[in-house]
Amino acid sequence: MAAELGTLLDQLHELLERHQRILILGHKDADGDTLGCSLAFAEALRDRGKRVQVVIPPPVSSRYAWMPGFSEIAPSVPEDGWSLVLFFDAGNLERSGGSADSIPADAVIVNVDHHTSNSRYGTLNIIDPEASAVGQMCLEMLEHFGWPITPTIAQNLYTALLTDTGGFRHENTDTRALADAARLAALGADPAHVATMVYKSWPLSTVRLSGLAIADIQEDLGGRLAWVRVTRRMLHEAGAVMSESEGIIDTVNTLAGLEVAIVFKEVRARLTKISVRTRGTVDAAALCERFGGGGHQRAAGAEIELPLDLAVSEVLQAAREAVAAAKEA
Repeated sequence: MAAELGTLLDQLHELLERHQRILILGHKDADGDTLGCSLAFAEALRDRGKRVQVVIPPPVSSRYAWMPGFSEIAPSVPEDGWSLVLFFDAGNLERSGGSADSIPADAVIVNVDHHTSNSRYGTLNIIDPEASAVGQMCLEMLEHFGWPITPTIAQNLYTALLTDTGGFRHENTDTRALADAARLAALGADPAHVATMVYKSWPLSTVRLSGLAIADIQEDLGGRLAWVRVTRRMLHEAGAVMSESEGIIDTVNTLAGLEVAIVFKEVRARLTKISVRTRGTVDAAALCERFGGGGHQRAAGAEIELPLDLAVSEVLQAAREAVAAAKEA
């Protein structure tokens, strides 16, 4: 562990020991990483006698309802004088979905993240861009503190790591990720059960939605760019909600020769969300930052206040430019 990181963790440990009421925030459109970290840390803090509340803005996908502690998540911040706030896996405060607006002005905010585009909004910022998942950072924190890691904590942190590496298929699957996964399994996580619940327990509506979107897949630049749309009409036809579109980007990203994969999601008449995956030298975070978003070099996203068709036109133009620039580099 780097000396600087160790100092930051010591500062966090002092804060956690000093404060009794601790609020934990997960980001909107919650994924396995923000959920796993939030629920694992909440259990660890409760075991230390702390009063803890996990808040994640709805909707939270039911595909994660099996995770230990999921039923205790609140949709909004209770008015209870929270003095310390932990925010996991969020590049900026806007990712709180409005929850940050309810934080007391004098609260200490701890920003724990691994996104290169993080805005460093915290009173204390613990950022590790080399981590495949924030779940790894939480594992290292708990070990640094000398706190017990129960099987349920290990299960949640393993879920964080599994999902943020795409089932150990993404390029961020390195020796550190695999070693941490093995350590979590030794601590009580059940890899087979987590994999089954995450990847083999989808409702029929999710599969139908994926089929509708993939059936209309389009490509350009000789197959280097591919994209799909998820429209509100598709949601109605599949009987699905937008959170069920989470895995579609990974299907698009399986195409051979691909450099940029994009999923466009029609959230409202004038709000489109994009999920981007890249290979080669194209930077997904840089592409999404042009539209107010961010993320990692290989995986990023943004919310664009434009109708679907206009968003598709503008983002595809930017993606073509990014592919062309990468080719010339």
